[in-house]
Amino acid sequence: MKSKPIVLALLALACLQSASSQEPNAPKASLEGRDAQKGQPMFTIQPVNRKYDRHREDGCTVLTIKVAGWEGNEFGLWLPEFAHIQDQTVWANHPIKGIITDDRFQQWVKSPDGSYKWTRDFGNLVLTSEIVPDERNSCLWYTHSFKNTSDKTMKEVSAGTCFHLVNAPQFISIAGERYWACLDGAWTTLDKVPRVEAPGIDPRRVIFLRKGIRTERTVLANSFPAGIMGEQAYHPLIMAENFSGTASVGIADLDFKQVSNNNDQILRCLHSAPMPIDTIEPGQTKSHRAVLIFLNGNHQDLLKHYEKITKQLREEKGN
Repeated sequence: MKSKPIVLALLALACLQSASSQEPNAPKASLEGRDAQKGQPMFTIQPVNRKYDRHREDGCTVLTIKVAGWEGNEFGLWLPEFAHIQDQTVWANHPIKGIITDDRFQQWVKSPDGSYKWTRDFGNLVLTSEIVPDERNSCLWYTHSFKNTSDKTMKEVSAGTCFHLVNAPQFISIAGERYWACLDGAWTTLDKVPRVEAPGIDPRRVIFLRKGIRTERTVLANSFPAGIMGEQAYHPLIMAENFSGTASVGIADLDFKQVSNNNDQILRCLHSAPMPIDTIEPGQTKSHRAVLIFLNGNHQDLLKHYEKITKQLREEKGN
């Protein structure tokens, strides 16, 4: 009977030693990506009608994006968020005074290749937005194409896109410490950018114009309300890393005007916005083109991957 406590103690010690020896091999949270999901599509895209507190309280359509192996992370895309002609909003996915927005619930059409397309006819201009999976290059290409169906030249035409991280918790960066952009010629995280609190400026919302557009180093307010910062953007990519730096996402418009981040708790979104199309002649079609990259690796790996796939694109076009 006296030996029973000793036996129990020895059993407890053995259990502790066993647990300790197994700890290094215990499963860890990771983002395995495509290689661990053989036979599954890399991307699952689904149009969803969803409400957003304080942003889209009446609801709008978002394209939800899930990546095989990145469980627990859902990305969102407003494609587009709005369309402009000469700085005038002609469509938006939220109510704007004087603008018809009853079609903010988009009717997306899916193709057999997994791409999605949405078209809006304004009577004098047809906007077609499309997103196309490219698993070989771990990315989604998207375009906004504008066809001028009027007899007059269209000027300064553009569409904006919003990429959400709010439902991808491994990529959220509360202070911006894992959001990366090339500012003033150096890659840096957005927490390093001094924020301004002033009338008309929300310090969580920052915009960086492309190098050369504006030379003043002051901070300006826009109607968002966001701060147009003094730092200049030298590259179209704006990226987010996960906590461990083993996976990254990035968005880039190939002819960008600015990159920006709205880091409020509703969206946690990244933007790479295009330069407006100068002119579209009657009968002519012109497009914005951009890419969303989902890569196993850190922001440096994603940057290298972006340079690789955009070089391939230029070579295919003969540029």
